[in-house]
Amino acid sequence: MDENLFRSLDDDRINIDEYYEVELWSKHFGLSPSVFKNLVKETGITSAEELSGYLHKKFSENAA
Repeated sequence: MDENLFRSLDDDRINIDEYYEVELWSKHFGLSPSVFKNLVKETGITSAEELSGYLHKKFSENAA
């Protein structure tokens, strides 16, 4: 998939109702599309920057 063909109007916001955004962001975060979509639904986080911070904190806590 050519990521340049599908760009969100807001590059930092995640819209899980758009399949191409789910594909793009799930690849970005290294998650399967279904896991990524569930994560966004469960946390309510739609900012890529905030989600990145959340995942970093979550994995840092689990590593300790």
